[in-house]
Order: sequence, then structure tokens, then C-alpha cells
Amino acid sequence: MNESLKSSLVFFLKLLVTLIPAYFVYLNISKTPGIAFTNVYHLFSNAKIWFLILAFLSLGISNLTGCFQWKILLENQGVQLRYGHLLKLYFVGLFFNNFMPGNVGGDLKKIYDIRIDSKQDTIGAGFTATIFDRLFGLFFLNALALGVGALFFIHDPEHRVFLLPSLWVFIGFTLFLATLFSKRLGKILFRLSSWMLPSKIQERFSRMQSRFHYFRKTPLWISIIALSAITQTLRVLVHFFCGLAIGVDIAVSWYFFYIPMIAVISALPISIGGFGPRELLAQSLFAKAGVPGLESVLIQLLAYFISLILSLFGAVFFLNHKKPLKTPH
Repeated sequence: MNESLKSSLVFFLKLLVTLIPAYFVYLNISKTPGIAFTNVYHLFSNAKIWFLILAFLSLGISNLTGCFQWKILLENQGVQLRYGHLLKLYFVGLFFNNFMPGNVGGDLKKIYDIRIDSKQDTIGAGFTATIFDRLFGLFFLNALALGVGALFFIHDPEHRVFLLPSLWVFIGFTLFLATLFSKRLGKILFRLSSWMLPSKIQERFSRMQSRFHYFRKTPLWISIIALSAITQTLRVLVHFFCGLAIGVDIAVSWYFFYIPMIAVISALPISIGGFGPRELLAQSLFAKAGVPGLESVLIQLLAYFISLILSLFGAVFFLNHKKPLKTPH
């Protein structure tokens, strides 16, 4: 198939996945008795600015800790760059993720920049560190959701059913990571996949698995778990503060229970910027906590808007890119 035709078809499918759920979101809101445009104006005109500032700070600090985690992973792959320069690349990646049609373009940009700025053939190292950073973030979010669900929702028949999606995602991530880190499981998968996958793909997976073995260090895992706990908790709190800003006063446990599920859907490159499926799922889930459809959607849009504003620093760094300084040994 022609590459331009293939790209157009992929974009059209993403557009459908974006617009169809968005239509149902609008339909659900419009069916609310007494709903009008003035409701949106009232919510924003009465927004508590201090909670929005807290949301900005939470996301900003989470980006700092997230970048530090990325730096540690890169160093374990032999890539030595200063934190300040990596922070610029991190924000450039956020900018590309938010402003390009897919939501993985920023990750590819970071991998490319690492290779250019380190002046080494580090595309494998950059890919391994970046994909593990993304995967472990989602994995840890689902672990948080399961923990909160077990503490607060396991005895509620109406809500404990939502533990199942988080459980299946958690199991899926666990099996995938175990395959990457375990030499024995990797060999078994390699043999099984030889019947289905071309040898080139098998070889690439084998090389990626061997690079993942650099992460099999207890001190590294302690650092990554601690940083993920801070980073992902702060990113959930962004939504909590956005909710408080527009007057949604529900327990923070609801956010830790539902936001991980929404984050997994948003991370999939199936729509434009995560729009549509993210808002529809948020509307459906937070309705269980008594949050009206309009407010549940506005929380997601506010959190996304805050991430857009912060990612604009990436545009500045991208336009003023300079050669990096390597970390001294």
C-alpha cells in the first residue's frame, strides 16, 4: 500500500475514534435536564484559582521527577547527559506528544535527540529507556488503582467490578515485563514466536530484551519505584485539584481508582491526542461517584489544558536547541 495512502487511512481511523465517542459525550451532556451554555460559564467563572495553581505545580513537579527517572534509566544504558539538558529534551517530547496527531511522537523525538546529542549510536539504549519509562508509569498507575480499590471499593458490589479492568491490565503488564526481564521466559517466547514472526522482528526483540537486562539491579528498582510513586501520585492529584477548582468535591480515592484506567486509554495511539475515548470513559466512570457529565469532562479537559501549557516550554527549548554537556565521569 502507498505510504501516503496508508498514513491518510490511519489518520481517518483515528479521527473516527476521536469524533464518535466525542459525539456520545456531547449527547450525554445535552440530555442533562436544564443544561445550557451558562452552566459552563458558571463553572469557570466560579473556579477556584488556587486549586488550578496547585494542579500546575503538581504536574510541573511530576515532570521534574519523571525526567530524573528517565535519566537514571538512560545512565543504566550507558547514556551520560546532564539533567538540565535531558529536562529540555523531556519537555520537547511532551510538546510533540501533545501537539502532534499521535501521542507517541514525542517519545520518538526523545529517542532521536538522545542519539544525536550523545554522539553515539544509542538509538537502542534511548528506545529501551524511553519505552520502559512509559510502560512502568502505566504499570505503577494500575498498581495504585488496585491498591486503592482493595482498600476502599472491594466490599462495594457496584464498584468492585471496576477492579477487573485494572487487574487484567496489571497482569498484562506484569507478564510483558517478566518476559522482557527473564532470560528463561524470553527464550520460551522466542521459540514460540518463531512460528509466527519474521526472523528480523525476533532478532530486534531479542536485542531489546538483552538491553532490558541492564535494569536487573535492586538499587535501580528501589529508585524507580520511589520516583514512580511520587510522579504518578502527583499526576493523579492534577485531576483532583482540577475537580476541586470547578466545585467537584469527592474523595481523592475515586481519582486514584479511575484515572489509571483513563490513562491507559489515553496512552493508546488510537485517537487524536487521546480525545474522545478519554472523555467518554471519564464521563461513564465518574458518574458512579455522582459527578455530572459536564463536570467530569471539564476535569479531563482542564488537566489536558494544563499539560498543554506546561509542554509549551518544550516548544521554546526545541527552537533554541543547543549542544549538550555530557555528565563528567
